[in-house]
Amino acid sequence: DFDRPQDMPLRDFSGSFAMVFSVGQATWLFNDAVGIHKIYSCLDGHVHSSSLLLCRHLLRQPKVDRLRAQEYVLLGGTHALQTPIAGVTVLEPTQGLELVSGQKATLYPPQAWRIAARLRSADEAVDTLSDMIAAEFAGMRQAFGGPIGMALSGGFDSRLILAALDHHKVSPRLYVYGAKDMDDVQIATAKAADLELPIECVDKRRANAELPALSRQRLQDNINFFDGLPVDGVFDRGTDQATRLRQVQGGTLNLNGGGGEILRNFFYLPDKGFSANDLVGAFYSNWLPAAIADPNERQAFTEASADGILNCLGLSCGSGATRRAPLLRSDAELVYSLFRLRYWMGRNNSLAGRYGAFMTPLVSPRLVELAATIPVGWKTYGQLEASIITRLSRRVASGPSNYGFDFSLGPSQAHRRYINATLHRPIALRRRSARIRRLLGRNDTPAVPAEWLQAWTPPPCEWLDARYLTDLTQINRLMSLQAMLDDGLCGLA
Repeated sequence: DFDRPQDMPLRDFSGSFAMVFSVGQATWLFNDAVGIHKIYSCLDGHVHSSSLLLCRHLLRQPKVDRLRAQEYVLLGGTHALQTPIAGVTVLEPTQGLELVSGQKATLYPPQAWRIAARLRSADEAVDTLSDMIAAEFAGMRQAFGGPIGMALSGGFDSRLILAALDHHKVSPRLYVYGAKDMDDVQIATAKAADLELPIECVDKRRANAELPALSRQRLQDNINFFDGLPVDGVFDRGTDQATRLRQVQGGTLNLNGGGGEILRNFFYLPDKGFSANDLVGAFYSNWLPAAIADPNERQAFTEASADGILNCLGLSCGSGATRRAPLLRSDAELVYSLFRLRYWMGRNNSLAGRYGAFMTPLVSPRLVELAATIPVGWKTYGQLEASIITRLSRRVASGPSNYGFDFSLGPSQAHRRYINATLHRPIALRRRSARIRRLLGRNDTPAVPAEWLQAWTPPPCEWLDARYLTDLTQINRLMSLQAMLDDGLCGLA
């Protein structure tokens, strides 16, 4: 029906995907509007693949991109076109690439996300967003047809997905992660019983303890399964792989509530203007500066994060003045989708889609652009999302939650006080939180598990000081990246 991808109603396409579109002599390659699905390029743009590992295999002598390697280890993902592997890049998420001529076309201009606010009241916002979500789920159900599964917790986003399914009288396969005495498990099992739905409890820690210790073969399998660099790292006995495959077995469409924070005040910031530097300080500074020994590299790291925020909004970057300039609050809200979700959640979505039907239905493009215009005061404390859950299904909304209140009744005063403790915490204090916790003895570097070192011994790292990593996941990512560069582990020796 279309001669060019520019003519398609691309912002009406939901899901995270890579598309190859051929018409006449042209073949276009591009991804979803939010840019969640990852398409990698290497060999000077002559090879494009949904696999980071494949691109790494094509490089004769792969090396790290220092800045992006530091970013992956410290923040969980790289928020740019560069990856932790030098010479492997991500296809520009706003553009389509014509593979024959090399022509590029802008398909998703950043300015197109800035739509005029049209919701006049919180009640109108609840009605409009509820209708949009209901329509999204109706289309999804029609497209996939078969069984639907989802993890239920005590939080907002999984309850919203369940409410949207219940609105359409769909009974999903439910499961909950954690030990039986955890709040998430108790709340989810109680809610499932209230709805007369079966639910499976999956205790990952217990399941992991029952598996054989990590071996070199298991590590190699993990590198292949997780395409080298998942958000949590590849040093795992096999529980993560097993649960992912189980979620989609039998053709089940697995739903995840990732991105539902567009309906809340994700950055926990008051309703006023904040700069790119402020956003970095508030959310992307939870690491010890000493981990990057060189002060110039450390500064380049933080400046790259601020520039990435500005770049995703289509704003000029590269100077201290632009990094300090206040953003429109609606632009700051877009940062969550176009920066965090695009690069951090995008890596997980891209992996999940390799093994079955997987969706994060709360980040459709139309919902993202509308949610960014909603006054932050309506989102703060979770009032907006709680009301949407109630509007879609009061019986799903009712009952306890992890937040200490019944969603159908709205946020309690205790919850509001708890949120205010972060909401009014100065940016300067939040920027130093990792250092403060270290001084208080609450942020010590954990020991590397002996079985990890028995499976594989990493070489010394000269681009990051592991003595200042503050949790085991960071260490896992560091060793995962080092392992990915090992030809023997990747089957290339």
